[in-house]
Amino acid sequence: MRVLGVNGWPGASHDGAACLVADGEVIALAEEERFTRNKHAYGEAPLNAAAYCLAEGGLTLDDIDVVAHGWDLPTLFKDRDLDWFADDAAALEHLLPRALFPRTRDPRLTFVDHHIAHAASAYHLSGRDHGAILVLDGQGENESTTLAVGIEGEIKILRAYTPGWSLGYFYAAVCEYAGLGADAAGKMMGLASYGTPQDVTFGGAFGFTDEDFTVGVVPPGLRSTGSTDEETATIRRWLEHLEKTLPDAPNHSVRRFDPRAGRYTRVTDRDPYEYRDVAATAQAALERAVTGLVRGLLRDTGETTLLIAGGVGFNATLNGKLMRMPEVHDLFVQPLAGDQGVSLGAAVWVAAQEGDRIRPMQGSVAWGPQWSPDEIRRVLDASGTAYTEPADIAVATSEILAAGGVSGWFQGRAEGGPRALGNRSMVAVPNPRTTRDWVNVRIKHREAWRPFAPSMQEEAAEALIGTATPLPYMIVTTPVTEAGAEAMPAVVHSDRTTRPQTVSASVDPLYHRLIGEVGKHTGTAAILNTSFNGRDEPVVCSPGDALATFHRLPMDALALGPFLVRRPVGDPANGGA
Repeated sequence: MRVLGVNGWPGASHDGAACLVADGEVIALAEEERFTRNKHAYGEAPLNAAAYCLAEGGLTLDDIDVVAHGWDLPTLFKDRDLDWFADDAAALEHLLPRALFPRTRDPRLTFVDHHIAHAASAYHLSGRDHGAILVLDGQGENESTTLAVGIEGEIKILRAYTPGWSLGYFYAAVCEYAGLGADAAGKMMGLASYGTPQDVTFGGAFGFTDEDFTVGVVPPGLRSTGSTDEETATIRRWLEHLEKTLPDAPNHSVRRFDPRAGRYTRVTDRDPYEYRDVAATAQAALERAVTGLVRGLLRDTGETTLLIAGGVGFNATLNGKLMRMPEVHDLFVQPLAGDQGVSLGAAVWVAAQEGDRIRPMQGSVAWGPQWSPDEIRRVLDASGTAYTEPADIAVATSEILAAGGVSGWFQGRAEGGPRALGNRSMVAVPNPRTTRDWVNVRIKHREAWRPFAPSMQEEAAEALIGTATPLPYMIVTTPVTEAGAEAMPAVVHSDRTTRPQTVSASVDPLYHRLIGEVGKHTGTAAILNTSFNGRDEPVVCSPGDALATFHRLPMDALALGPFLVRRPVGDPANGGA
């Protein structure tokens, strides 16, 4: 069975993506933003992503059995009295037009319930035969939190919460209140550790029990009119409540054109750092609600394995707390937890329903485009960029890092999701602590308090983070050991935790070797790893993207496949140094 999974719809979506699954194995996956360079690909159908996946598989739509969409859009539109297409052929033409996807026949078009797609992405790809499943996001068609169990290849829904009680929308509202923007959950998670939690009920808005929560400021049956979701209405109610109950007024913002950045940027009345206690309180409320849900879910199902998906699943601090719950013996968080992951989930759900055996994830999400050395050389030559071809790119790059440099690292297939995991990364030595400030402020032009994460050889993990449990996806925080805090202060957050990626020689031998070569210089097989992109832009995908970002940002070097580009002495990007 060949399934093309997709997320994204023209004019009404975010995080468009496509995934090709053949006979239960993921062949390709890519996000639309990587091609269009519009972060989150708002309102974009996954045209480039789908075309890439088909090309990677050597297929056309004629060869596809099912196109599986990660939303039940016909039901969603009809429930809200919105117009839908007369038949599936018209819907498929709207999504994947023949002008771009020539075909002699239409594959079957299937619309998968959004939270089922999320759940399938966690359950079917986890490698676990059974487990409790928790889906947390803004909302699906008519639910924002879903509790389920996966067993014997089937997913059984136990109960769900309506969009008005969305923990994702609550968190987004506090992000907006603090001036970060409603889509800045990752920023607020980082900010939270600098603050002190106050009233986690937010003036009685939340009610908590050991295994549940309630929301008093939004009716559970809230339904918007003329819209496909309750996001705007829910966030508005939360903002009205926060303004009445919090001591600090909302941090209003406007968008102004920044000539240096060449685009509109958000400008706030106050520094969002002043809202660190509010952020800490929101994080504590989220953790209390979710740990209660997990406690009840595990009790009801008798499971000790917990599987998580949905956009709230990107909250690594929460995931770390869940991993350390005594009731949780085994945790798998889908690294493509957001809506890009429902392209994957819809595809494997359909494949599993048709009887295919799904091959579980193996520690990597590098299913995107790649370029051969000859193709990269042609891009370099056409750009006029000076470069060398060292005998060993890992050794040459390690020498730059050991000397205090920051390098782009562009190797192999592009990863999916927001985390660069050693294929489209920006890397440095995680010592001294000031490296964090340099990369944040000087290179990535973002807030100085934003945390970074380490990539470490899995053999070094126990000494640095106190556990040998593989953590390949950089999606769970762990405490660091004394040795870890001393060796890598630039990636240790203010709460003495970090968000590690453990790197296996069998999964990514080149990146594993780079880290080892750095360790020969520093004594510690770990590096600072952040995504290879500038502020408010997607992670680089192509060699051209990498070169453009390198020339714009003051990095010292770029390892582009087997080639090494060095910043010339006196280059203005280095301040003339």
